[in-house]
Amino acid sequence: MPAKKADAKKAAPKKGAAKGGKAKKKKWSKGKTREQLNNAVMWDKNLVDKLEKDAPKYKVITTAILSERLKINGSLARQALFYLEGKGVIREVSFSSKIRVYTRAVNEDEQ
Repeated sequence: MPAKKADAKKAAPKKGAAKGGKAKKKKWSKGKTREQLNNAVMWDKNLVDKLEKDAPKYKVITTAILSERLKINGSLARQALFYLEGKGVIREVSFSSKIRVYTRAVNEDEQ
């Protein structure tokens, strides 16, 4: 009896099985990014005028509130608090090493 010939269809491996199937690579997200703040780092005439006009009207005044509303950085906001307190426009409510809370100064007669 002659030797059997190898079947060409059985001998050739399938394309998908040979490579193990390609999966798509995972795309990594860039992560959440905060918007860049462009806060002022020095006083100018417009900022001082805006500070003297608007800040005494706020009910609660902190460095964060001044920084956010007037678009100034934190060190300028702290300077502004000392400046306004020295003028007698605002008064201190709470003091700690972490945060200072101020409110508008109203006369004792009006209360």
